[in-house]
Amino acid sequence: MKKIIISISIGVIVLLILSFIFIAKNEQIKKQNVKTLKIGEITLNVKIANTNAERIKGLSGKKSLGENEGLLFIFKKEDYHGIWMKNMKFPIDIAWINKDKKIIYIENNVSPDTYPKVFYAFKNNLPMLSFYILETKANFFEKYEIKTGNKLKF
Repeated sequence: MKKIIISISIGVIVLLILSFIFIAKNEQIKKQNVKTLKIGEITLNVKIANTNAERIKGLSGKKSLGENEGLLFIFKKEDYHGIWMKNMKFPIDIAWINKDKKIIYIENNVSPDTYPKVFYAFKNNLPMLSFYILETKANFFEKYEIKTGNKLKF
């Protein structure tokens, strides 16, 4: 009888240890995919979209963003990257950022109703290369007076 109790106790302890390891690894994975970035004195917690699947999904299906939350698209190379509003449920601001982490173009308050239009960075009617794209809550850039030329730190 004593051996059975000891065996059960050891089994429970092993299961608890494995559960804690699993939970800790999941939290570590979640934290790895969320970064803090700064634009001047403004701090944003951004989810990172650096795979094709994450970039295609973007914020689709999400109900809203918090005041200082965003999604940062990281591409493999500078290119003419576009953003659409497929399956979006709320308007957003979009900033295109070059490889030096400088904002080169901003679209404010982009409505979900604009789908299937694709938005690109333009200057003098010419497309601009970007390496990153940042999506935030609508009117975020205007509220915090963030403009082209501002640099991001992350």
